[in-house]
Amino acid sequence: MKSKINLIATLLFLLSVTVFAQSKKDIKKNHIKSIREVETKNKDGKETTADNSYQVFDSNANVIEEINYDQDGKIKTHQTYVFDKNGNKSEEVVYTSEGKIKKKKIYKYNSTGDKIEETHFDPTGNLVEKTSYGFNANGDKITEVVVDGKGNLQEKSFIIYDNKGMKIERKTVDAKGVLISDKKFIYVY
Repeated sequence: MKSKINLIATLLFLLSVTVFAQSKKDIKKNHIKSIREVETKNKDGKETTADNSYQVFDSNANVIEEINYDQDGKIKTHQTYVFDKNGNKSEEVVYTSEGKIKKKKIYKYNSTGDKIEETHFDPTGNLVEKTSYGFNANGDKITEVVVDGKGNLQEKSFIIYDNKGMKIERKTVDAKGVLISDKKFIYVY
């Protein structure tokens, strides 16, 4: 009976405890350099402990490295990030579980902090794809142009806004101008 009460009390405690990721503000305030999440599981009376995730932060509390593990503690995903002086992500590298580069992305921004270009590279550094973004005078993204590694147009999107500055439509066409998709955004005020 006592063991059942202890078990119920333990389960209630575990259910009442919710784990939240630390806020960027707390990470910066407390000068946290990294967070490692470890989980211990009990299955059939056998206890196993394995890493769940690992994050490294820069002095501005930006995540500059992130590793996620599977249930056996083996690397599932691994990325590194670089941020510019304005706090914009300027580079992202995705690694294989063996630690080799899988792909790399470079981001460029305009003077107002809008992302104007995203470039994807393969593991050997060859250009795979580049997306360029255009903006109107209000700072709204109005075009998105995707080209392959040779500069050939793959698709182009046009974003349309209403007089309140709300996105109401996004049309995407292929290299020949044939409609791929037409998304409409309907707002209820």
